[in-house]
Amino acid sequence: MLDENYINFFEKIKLFKEEQKKQKQRGLNDYNMVNIVRKENAEVGMHSNVIYSLIDPNGLHYQDDLFLKIFIKDVLEINDFGDILSVQAEESTNENRRVDFTIKSSNYYVGIEMKIDAADLENQISHYYEDLIEKALKDSNQKVKIYYLTKNGKDASFHSHNNKVTPVKISFEKHILQWIENCQKEVKNITNLNEAFENYKDIVKKITNKYKGRVMLLEDELLKNEKYYELAREISEAFQKAKYAKRIEKINSIIKLLEQKNLSFINYLPKDVMIDILSELSIRVIVNEQGYLIQIFDKSGYGQDVDNLKKEVILKKLIEIDSRFKSVYSKVYGEMRIDYQNIEKEEVNDLILKLIYLKVEI
Repeated sequence: MLDENYINFFEKIKLFKEEQKKQKQRGLNDYNMVNIVRKENAEVGMHSNVIYSLIDPNGLHYQDDLFLKIFIKDVLEINDFGDILSVQAEESTNENRRVDFTIKSSNYYVGIEMKIDAADLENQISHYYEDLIEKALKDSNQKVKIYYLTKNGKDASFHSHNNKVTPVKISFEKHILQWIENCQKEVKNITNLNEAFENYKDIVKKITNKYKGRVMLLEDELLKNEKYYELAREISEAFQKAKYAKRIEKINSIIKLLEQKNLSFINYLPKDVMIDILSELSIRVIVNEQGYLIQIFDKSGYGQDVDNLKKEVILKKLIEIDSRFKSVYSKVYGEMRIDYQNIEKEEVNDLILKLIYLKVEI
C-alpha cells in the first residue's frame, strides 16, 4: 500500500500538470521564430547577424545609433568613444581573415572576436590586433582595443593571442543581456522591436543556461519544496533500480553467449540481446575464436552511413571509456577488437555497463 506522503505527492503532480495545461491554453508558450530559423549556438547565422543588425546605425530598426551607443556603454564600457566612423561585421584583414565586428570612431578602433562553441584559431586575436593597429596608424592613430566575447567570459587561448595583446573579456551572460535589457527600456512602446529584443534575450539565456521558459516547470514550482524533492528522488531511484535490473539481465544473456568460446564462430547476436544506449545508439558484440568485436552504431540500424559531426562527438566519448575504440568505416561510430587473452569476462561486463550509460549530447 502506498505511503500517504507518496499519494499526496502524486496528487500535487496531477494538479501541477492541470495548471500547466491551462497556462498553455491561455497562450503561454516558448515559441521563438528566430530560434526556429537558426540554432541558438550558431555564431554567424544567429548572433553575428542579430547583433550587427541592431548596432548598425543604418539598420532597418530606424533608431539611428541608439542601440550602438548603449552597446558602447554596456558592452565595451568606454566613456570617451568619440564620433562614430564605421560599424562592420566580418571585416577583412590584410591576410583575408575576418573580424566578427569592428567599430571605429575618432578615438578608438575596436575589434570584437566572438566565440560560442568554436575553438580559437592560431594567432587569431594577435593578428586582428596587429591589423587594426596598422589601419589606425593610417587614419588618426586611434587607440586599439580587442574584445573577446564568449558565453560566460572565459579566457582566450594562449595560441590565439601569444601574449601580444590581452583581449578584454566580455560575456553574453553579463554584458549582452544587460545591453538587450537597456535597449528594451528605450523601445518598450515599439512593439515589434521590443519583441525582437525579447526573442533574442531568450536565445542568449539559452546559450548561457539561464532560460526558464514561460510555462511553469515542475522543478521550479514543486521540487523547490525539500520534502517533495526527496520523494521525487526516492521514486526516481526506485525506477532506476528496476531499469538497471532489466539491463543486467540483458548483459548476463550477452555474457553467456560470449562464454561459448568452444563454437567455431558466433555471428551477429540475436536482436533480443542488443542493448540500446539511451534512445539513439546500440551495441553489437561479435565473437569468434580469437576474441570480441564491439561496435557502436545508430539504433535505427546498421547499414547507413553515420553523421560525421555526431561521430566525432561519440567517438571521443568512446575513447574516454576505452582507448581501444577506433574510427573504422562509415557505418559505425566506433569499434574495438579484443583478444581473449587481453581481457577477463568481468572486464567485458564492466565495459558494456559503461557503454549502456554513455550520455550523448550533440
